[in-house]
Amino acid sequence: MENFGDSSWAKEDFSKKYLERADIYIVDRSKMLWMVVSFYFHFFDGRKGISLLDLGCGDGMLTEQILRLDSTASVTLVDGSETMLQKARERLTGFENVCFVQASFHELLRNEVKLSEFDLCLSSQAIHHLDTSEKTSLFRYIYVHLNHGGCFVNIDVVRAASGEVQEWYYAVWRDWMQAMFERFNIDDELPTDIIRRYKDPSSMNRPDTLETQLRTLSETGFTNVDCYYKNGIFTVFGGKKR
Repeated sequence: MENFGDSSWAKEDFSKKYLERADIYIVDRSKMLWMVVSFYFHFFDGRKGISLLDLGCGDGMLTEQILRLDSTASVTLVDGSETMLQKARERLTGFENVCFVQASFHELLRNEVKLSEFDLCLSSQAIHHLDTSEKTSLFRYIYVHLNHGGCFVNIDVVRAASGEVQEWYYAVWRDWMQAMFERFNIDDELPTDIIRRYKDPSSMNRPDTLETQLRTLSETGFTNVDCYYKNGIFTVFGGKKR
């Protein structure tokens, strides 16, 4: 992964545009968020004061979904972008026990920022910016920072196992965005532009196959490793610490 400060995500205009159009760019975003909330209340129902880590938190939408239903949770939100963190602060105004940390994944892996242990680690559309070895290191980092019995849930994009299937997934994504662009009268960019930028070798996108990441989680020590939801390149997966 390139230095975060040199990436597009460190640029305010780029981050703001993404936040404004995330529901348009990401297939079934609301459904994937719902899956994470369902996971939370199925596996942590009845427990108060859950400690939660939101890695690559963006504007804090995922955390908000949980806090609106369980205000007893304490949350640490981490993102490398000050623009994203400011949006998260605005979104979560009024909630207690919320902490914001500006740090990139690399800074976490270099132990430049100290975090405690958590019952649940969540991430959304962020970890695919790491290459394979970096993902492995981050999964290990997450495992170490989970309490025993803690869980990790990741919403992200993945690469298909074959090029033929990958091209079909791109077609599914293109058709989704085309329908959304027409619905919201967006004419300053095209779905093919988004996909081309996503595929560009110079981009920060480094998706791995779902199979590779599930295997890495298992090798790291996670149990109950599984894919909870998938639609083309968009997926929700995770596991539990022994």
